[in-house]
Amino acid sequence: METRKYHHFTCNDFVLDDDFRAWQMGEAPGNNHLWEAWLAANPDKRKEVEKAARMVGRMRFAEKKVSERDLNREWKKLERGIQGLGSTAEYTFEKPLKTRRSFFKFVAAASVILAMCYFSIEVLFPLKKERVKYQVEKRTVNGQQLSVKLPDGTLVKLNAGSMISYPRQFADTIREVELRGEAFFEVVKNKEAPFVVHTGAVTTRVLGTAFNVRAYPEKSEVLVAVVEGKVKVKSVKGAGDNSVLLVKKEMVTVQTAQGELVVSDFDEKEQIGWKDGILYFEKADFSSAVERLERWYGVRIKISEKSKMDPSWRFSGKFKDKSLDYILEVMSYPHHFTYKIKDNNVTLQ
Repeated sequence: METRKYHHFTCNDFVLDDDFRAWQMGEAPGNNHLWEAWLAANPDKRKEVEKAARMVGRMRFAEKKVSERDLNREWKKLERGIQGLGSTAEYTFEKPLKTRRSFFKFVAAASVILAMCYFSIEVLFPLKKERVKYQVEKRTVNGQQLSVKLPDGTLVKLNAGSMISYPRQFADTIREVELRGEAFFEVVKNKEAPFVVHTGAVTTRVLGTAFNVRAYPEKSEVLVAVVEGKVKVKSVKGAGDNSVLLVKKEMVTVQTAQGELVVSDFDEKEQIGWKDGILYFEKADFSSAVERLERWYGVRIKISEKSKMDPSWRFSGKFKDKSLDYILEVMSYPHHFTYKIKDNNVTLQ
């Protein structure tokens, strides 16, 4: 294996390279370590290599060796077929065996070339796939939560100000939904059909597990927290296969603009306490606390122009089945602001 020549290779070059195809087809196991070392030293080529590997994988087919007897029989069929096109049997073929072999070699070579062209077009220039048809749409407004049972039995709890879309019937090989906002999923296990949650540029893929997704469109990040099982989170932004595999008690924060993925532990009460009716604050700044109150209670909170909130303002607390008036009273006590509630409008001053 001559590694220097690969520095300027593109996908098509790799596909046409004998050593590369042998490696992908498992015909040269002794070279595995050489390719792995080369990829480690040339990470910028990984995308082209992966694309070429998919093409080679799709082009693989078992070569059937044709016997001399079968070869002659097929040639005679071809002769009879061509002769049948005329009114008489005046057209005859007396091709030597060497010519017949050349003919079949030509057909085989043409088949390979056609296959390469087809798969090149499919992989390098894929046609736009038909969008999944989501016939069902469930929404919640601010101040509302909703439990939804999907066609496969998966249970979804929608947080306030959220929407989930899904088909009336899932496909046999994949279960896809689209989420805007926040939801907790308890996915029915099905090894034959992965469950995928689409949230803009981020996809969350599982077989069967429990997890929470927070993806409000006005936010610059998507949060996925795993309660049970394993979850793969992938961003279309960023380089290469920009994905992470999460296990129980792990959470990923995805910066949607750059595609950066940051894995961390998480406080279950803070991230998913909402599904049990718990409003939880942990050192929340003023703007995020106001935003959560608006969404939770379905109100609009306005800050008086005369008021100026301290930027160091932070609030922690856990509330279950408490009124907005009660929470604002607790919040205002150490932070010295007053409030007025009229219908769905709140004024802080």
